[in-house]
Amino acid sequence: MNKDNITQSENAGPVRKRIKKLDALRGFALLGVCMANYKELTLYAFYDVGHTVNVEADRSDTIANFLLYFLVDGKFYTIFSVLFGIGFSIIIGNAMQRGANGMRIFYRRMLLLLGFGFAHLMLLWSGDILMLYAAMGMLLPFFWNCSDKTILRWAAFFLCLPIVSSTIVFTFNLTPCSWFFRQMDYWQDRFGIGDWGEWLCDRQSYTDLLKFLIMGAFERMTEFISSDRYFKVLGLFLMGLCIGKKRIYADITAHRKLLTNTMKIGFAIGIPFALLHAYDGITGFRLIPPLHTFVETFSIYPLGWAYMAAFALYSKHADNLLAYPGKMALTCYISQSAIAVLLFYGVGFGLGMQMSLSQVVFTSIGIFLFQALFAHMWLKIFAYGPLEWVWRMLTYGVWLPLRKSRTE
Repeated sequence: MNKDNITQSENAGPVRKRIKKLDALRGFALLGVCMANYKELTLYAFYDVGHTVNVEADRSDTIANFLLYFLVDGKFYTIFSVLFGIGFSIIIGNAMQRGANGMRIFYRRMLLLLGFGFAHLMLLWSGDILMLYAAMGMLLPFFWNCSDKTILRWAAFFLCLPIVSSTIVFTFNLTPCSWFFRQMDYWQDRFGIGDWGEWLCDRQSYTDLLKFLIMGAFERMTEFISSDRYFKVLGLFLMGLCIGKKRIYADITAHRKLLTNTMKIGFAIGIPFALLHAYDGITGFRLIPPLHTFVETFSIYPLGWAYMAAFALYSKHADNLLAYPGKMALTCYISQSAIAVLLFYGVGFGLGMQMSLSQVVFTSIGIFLFQALFAHMWLKIFAYGPLEWVWRMLTYGVWLPLRKSRTE
């Protein structure tokens, strides 16, 4: 058997040849996630109201803000979440082929991801998503033996559940986040944290950043609960699981009709709702919460799925560029936060709160291109990204050589 296709390890099992299209799609998702997150990571999102009005008075920033809501907001975490579900199906399928306990491997992998996410949340940035992915990922094995139709029904249920939840919370004036808000206020008062942006930009002590991150962890929980993010993520995981079990990604040509229809229907449904979502986001006009959730649901998911289908059909020339960061997704995702802290926070160069939104967007694109170049150079020499290497070794409990052998 060709060593390029499979590398044997007594405990770690075979490392099968990666599917380039999935790596490239993961890299594409990383680009969008970077663009979405850098609005906060550059501290632009923490401008006070007066400053925000002055900045967005510039026409280019108004356009940039609209385009972020219209084309980026939520669409790329949708892709990432679907890919997570596909990845689960691949892990379990490969383990079953070699007679290993795939569920045990997967749960160990999720516990480690939970650890990576906790470290990211408490040491770098309050906007971590990895802990939620790990927690929701642990539910996927319960759906493994379900039929495709059952999985899709559960996926639709969880994706639509936030609309029902939002309606109930709004109708009965419920406050499911109240405890987390109290904790957030407590830690903010205890540490004397005033304006969030100024605190992060001006404080040069890493201890002060850690204080903010303690408060920020509770703020992140309020975001997850108020947006029902856990239901959304689980629904998207299940979509990916169904795609993975059917191995649609393995033969794009055979599924061209399905992908074409997905793309057309996704754009037809998603674009009108995304325009309304963008208008809702950048103007004083605000939809009531249940209607906002409805519009968000039918803008983000259809467009995200349309992006995936279009990418699968037409991305051939971009695959080489995007596959490298896609192979190092964990390293790239966490390093995006580390780079931002170094550049924009007071513990680093303190450049935050100085850029327009247009500059933020171009900066995020530039940082991703730097990551893509770094990943390309790194993977010419090494077999895994730095964090992927650690993650894999801890998952299987064996030492794996980082540097590629001469025959690879």
